[in-house]
Amino acid sequence: MLVDFHMHSIYSDGVKSPEELLRLALECKLSMMALTDHDEIDGIKALRAAQKQLDPEKTIKIINGCEFSADYKDKSIHILGYRFDETNQELKDFIQYFKAKREERIDEIIKRCNNAGYVISKDDLLKKFPKTQAYGRPHIGQLLIDGGYAKDINEVFKGILRKDSPCYVPKVKVAVPHIIDIIHKAGGLAVMAHPKLVTSDEYVVEMLAYDFDGMEVYHTKHNDDDVKRYKALAKEHNLFITGGSDYHGIPGKAPDQFGDYLVSAENVSEFISLL
Repeated sequence: MLVDFHMHSIYSDGVKSPEELLRLALECKLSMMALTDHDEIDGIKALRAAQKQLDPEKTIKIINGCEFSADYKDKSIHILGYRFDETNQELKDFIQYFKAKREERIDEIIKRCNNAGYVISKDDLLKKFPKTQAYGRPHIGQLLIDGGYAKDINEVFKGILRKDSPCYVPKVKVAVPHIIDIIHKAGGLAVMAHPKLVTSDEYVVEMLAYDFDGMEVYHTKHNDDDVKRYKALAKEHNLFITGGSDYHGIPGKAPDQFGDYLVSAENVSEFISLL
């Protein structure tokens, strides 16, 4: 059986609707899936509504999820939350707070791009992504590509919107333990996302002193050596192992196609037993 516990929709920085993601998951014959939009959970309702139409026999088990943004020593850290109570007030309040900050960030990025001579606008963003519920750097990146300022999203992230660029605006900083606490208070499971992308195994090990429940060992950007290393770390720290594609549907951002990277249920059986 195949599963995918990490993907993004138009409710954050993906380009597919929850319904489109479910169609793709059915085509790939997934047994379980989790929508993990960034700091957003509204897409989960849309995914469940789509299932009533497309998968009434519920051949795919849908797990609620969210990829929360945190900060550790000025590093951007992502924490996946699963199986939480979506009605938890503290969780809902935090997501509303993050939405407001995200909107402020996008406006400031556009302003800085304009000041640097890149002609893009909020109207352009709304016209290009009319269905998107929350905008992020990838969306701004597409405007820059359309304007001829970069050839693809990788060039954007290594150039105009790199983290030391005058056009870059950091996300609001939230400490890792605070995010874990929010997830746990909502009855959820807290997972360290794609540890390789932390770019410092020293930091990864330091953060494992926090109350994580699991680690995303299987990920698009993890090679076989990474999987072996992080699997050993997870076992050492009594963490369950999970994984996913981190699919966004953005050209140039792996995986290119839904289904290019899927996870064997056997490899994440302990996590599945908790769902």
